[in-house]
Formats: sequence, structure tokens, C-alpha cells
Amino acid sequence: MRNGYIWGIVGLLLVGCSGENDTPGAVAPNPVEQQETGRQRVDIRTRAEEGLVTDAPIKAGLYMVNYSGGKPDVLMPRDNYVNNQMLTWADGTWQTATPIYWNDMDTQADFYAYAPFADKVDNARSIPFQVSQDQRPDEAFAKSDLLWGTVLGQSPTSSDFELTLQHQLSRLTIVVTADTGFDDGELQASDVSVTIGGTLRSATFDVQTSALTLTEGSTSDIICHCDGNLSYTAILLPQQVPFANLIQVDWKGNKYTLQNSFTLEAKKQYTLTVKLKKSKSGFDIGIEGWDIIGEDFGGTVGG
Repeated sequence: MRNGYIWGIVGLLLVGCSGENDTPGAVAPNPVEQQETGRQRVDIRTRAEEGLVTDAPIKAGLYMVNYSGGKPDVLMPRDNYVNNQMLTWADGTWQTATPIYWNDMDTQADFYAYAPFADKVDNARSIPFQVSQDQRPDEAFAKSDLLWGTVLGQSPTSSDFELTLQHQLSRLTIVVTADTGFDDGELQASDVSVTIGGTLRSATFDVQTSALTLTEGSTSDIICHCDGNLSYTAILLPQQVPFANLIQVDWKGNKYTLQNSFTLEAKKQYTLTVKLKKSKSGFDIGIEGWDIIGEDFGGTVGG
């Protein structure tokens, strides 16, 4: 696991390869393959790996839609020019299972990418997505982080152009601190678990517009990922959470539930500090206000 989760932006560069390629992290072109096909290949590289939760391979999906008669075409539910091509981030590069080519050197194209990759997609305009209910494992935490990006009207080129993936959901971090009654070092991260209650965790996702449509139904309790140093994070769908058992902190079997309601906006991060204080009956919790970041996360990562 990385030391600290960086809520950043993942950069992809789509590269139309020429006879030489000295760009770090790029997939080397195959001159024989290009000569045989007579078409320009689109290769993929990234300039940063920050923003990813784990060092394990990350999979994304790519769609490419060619212009028709010099005008942009619509992303179809299926059977696009490039249809849900899987990209794998491993060993410092984005790799494709099969090569991608421009239609010709005159036809512009729109590109859409998303992560995590969905293996079976019946409709690119409505892909089922679900955040993990137990986000303690790194893999489950990473799969909850929906990313999306697009480049529109890109002309075929042998130069790099950038497609940036941005976080689409909400991030809620609970910071637990010791107050009255605790000895120094008594409150340890291994003794604490934090649960977010009363949220919807299923939706459908439109690859062309990035629009999310919540799947109405029963709500779930989301177990937070431990970031270390008594900080616990959940990635949640943007939504209005009604008055309910919002946060439950469990310390050595002692449980406290905070009832409240709140609004989670897309691409926003929220931080809530919880102070634990022992009392004769067990312990109390003091709640500080939200620290709301009212802008898109981070910016482009790396360089």
C-alpha cells in the first residue's frame, strides 16, 4: 500500500507513433506492423501514476468515435470504432491487448476513457457501477474510485495529446482524535473502525457525458478504508443522504452513532474530525464541522 492516499488526477497520453519514439513510458511502435497495415497506430502512455490507490495493475476502458462527414458522431451503446478497449497500467506504462489505429490521417476522433474497467458492457451509455461496501482492502477501495476523461475532435497526429482522467465521486474522510480520558498512545488505529451509514452505492454511468444515475433502493453501510494515523476514508456516490445513522465509530467494542443528514457533491472532498472522550458510561464523541474543498481535486499529477 502507498504511504498516504493521493486524491489526484491520472494523466493519459495518446500517442500517434512515427518511426522513432523516445518518449519515456511509451509503448514502442512496430514498424513492420505499421508498414503492413499502412495505417498510423495510436499508442498510449502515462506521465504519472500518482492518484492510484495501490501498486497493483489498474485497468481502464477506452472508446474512440470517428467523425462522419467532418462532423462529430455520437458514442453508440456498442459497436463503436474502438469499443471498450482495455488498458492496463503496469510497470510504468499503459498497455493495450491489441493495437489501436487511426481510421486514416484525415478523420478526427473523440476519445472517452474510464476506470475501473468493466469487463462486460452491453451499453456504453449506461454502465452499472457500484462502490465497495467494505473499503478496508486496498483493492476494494481502488475499485470504488470512478475515473473519467475525454478528448474531443482530436486530429490524427504523431505528437502526444493528453487525456486526463478525473475523479467522479465524493470522498469523505473521518479523522479520529483522542480527547479527555485517554492516555497518550492509548488510541490506536488498529483498535478503531469507522462506518458511514445510510448511503446508496449503486448507479449507472454514461461514458460519453460522465453522468451518473443513482439506482434507488435500500441503503448500505460503508466500512471506511484506514489511511493510517487514525484517518478513515470512504469513496461514495454523490447524493443527498437523508437524516439517518450517519457515522459509527467502533473503539474496542464501544460504539457511538452520530445521526445527521448531508449532501455529497461529485468531485468534492469532505473531512470530519471526531473527538473521542471517555465518560463514566463509556465514552462520548465530539463532532467538529466539515472541511469542504469546493473545487475539483488536485490538478494534474506529476510532470
